[in-house]
Amino acid sequence: MVKLYLLIGALAISAPINAEQVPWFDTNSPLTQAHKHLLNNDLSAMFGSLVEVWQLENNQTITPHLNDLFVQSLEVDCGKGFANKPLPQWLNTVVVRRSDIQSPGRDAYRATVEAASNKEITDIRLTKWVSKELSTDNTFTVAISPNDEDLQIYSKRYNLNSQVDMGLYRIDITATDQTSWSSWLMLGEPFSSTVVRWNAKAEWRVERNALLNPHCPLPKLDVSIYDYVDGNYIQVANERYESDYPTSIDKITVDPGRYVLAVSINSQRWQGPVIVEQSQIISKTYDVSVEE
Repeated sequence: MVKLYLLIGALAISAPINAEQVPWFDTNSPLTQAHKHLLNNDLSAMFGSLVEVWQLENNQTITPHLNDLFVQSLEVDCGKGFANKPLPQWLNTVVVRRSDIQSPGRDAYRATVEAASNKEITDIRLTKWVSKELSTDNTFTVAISPNDEDLQIYSKRYNLNSQVDMGLYRIDITATDQTSWSSWLMLGEPFSSTVVRWNAKAEWRVERNALLNPHCPLPKLDVSIYDYVDGNYIQVANERYESDYPTSIDKITVDPGRYVLAVSINSQRWQGPVIVEQSQIISKTYDVSVEE
């Protein structure tokens, strides 16, 4: 069976052919169906078959194979074709974000689901199959959209002890009037083609360790400065770059004092109408003297 997987995996990255002509597809398992749908460029059906595989398969030996198949499917259109139904009218956007936060002496991890809506939302849940809550350490917040005063941004943030694992997840969003929306979410192994590392006091370097997917948005670089006020970190400055990334603070000026400087690289893909983001954040104390 392992040889069969390898043959099909090699086939999936070769020139397109008609899957009906391939003799290896003589079974009707969800895994072989996923390969067949990918070869026929039916991404929505392929995604459905992969959901079935995750629901039925407990064999960890095929997990890397599932990840490879999933990553290969992103080369078609960066995940836009995984679903052919738009979000309901009362949901403007849904964003799922995995964050790895690196500060001196400590690494932290988060998973966040953000939903922009003109309807009041009472709950957002992100669970791993089967019905496993990510963390009891979570926070639900509401804020006005900076781009549209008629929209509210509802956010559920999970603080975690380790990176969000690859696998099958479920998003559930419920409004006050009991209207709800749900979707399966598939996450591959945490990986980013672009990473950021410290180079000096207020300097960093951006490194590319893989080719960019031409169908996905370019990674975005965020440079933010936070002040610690009354027990909370308040963002006092921010700049975003979609290309020509700087390697030092060049446009940001703040009053003398002690701050936290955070630099993040954010890579995005889609799952149908849902935006899935991988965020790597590095942070450190940043002192601004009078002379500066």
